[in-house]
Amino acid sequence: MPKAIVFDLDGTLADSSHCIVASMHIVAEQMNLPSVSDHAIEDLIGKPLSVMFPSLYNTTPAQTKEAINRYRIEYVELTKTEEQLFDGVIPMLKALKAHGYKLAIATGKNQEGAENASARQGLTPYFDSIHGILPDTPGKPDPAVLVRAMRALGTPAEECIMVGDTTYDMQLAQAVGVKAIGVDWGVHSRDKLEACGVSVMGSVQELQQHLTSS
Repeated sequence: MPKAIVFDLDGTLADSSHCIVASMHIVAEQMNLPSVSDHAIEDLIGKPLSVMFPSLYNTTPAQTKEAINRYRIEYVELTKTEEQLFDGVIPMLKALKAHGYKLAIATGKNQEGAENASARQGLTPYFDSIHGILPDTPGKPDPAVLVRAMRALGTPAEECIMVGDTTYDMQLAQAVGVKAIGVDWGVHSRDKLEACGVSVMGSVQELQQHLTSS
């Protein structure tokens, strides 16, 4: 029986993907990088910035470092007015805590970004631990961040559920034997998520009902 739930952050709990896309475009313009589509950026959300920039813009290591530094400034500025939780997230978290679940976040942000974003959105009190990508460790879809979350919760794979909006979330969960659940209000389509062989929820309320009936 599941005892812990690990959530992705952007696109799953927080409606912040548009901030990511806009920040990438702003940095590309600042650095005279080639233009790419919103869809191209959205398709890589969940992977580390150190992967996104070279993949999208073919940046050199030096350019990637500069781009990441610029991105962090622009992203934080945008979140002041553009970032919000999806409707129903806080009531869902309260219900899950009341149901007895341990809760954690495993995001593709770095650790500082994960902690800052969680605090900024009022999520921190509802989670037992919050995990981003640490220096010199791989990002999603490598399961390292999920493994850290499970260890912090003291929960084995068979007692854990991973909830996310991207195929990367599904893949990292499946890589370590964790049940994965997709949500279709993020950046990857229902079809893409279902192709991973997982159940996909269509609303926060549906997700809450599914998890509290387990």
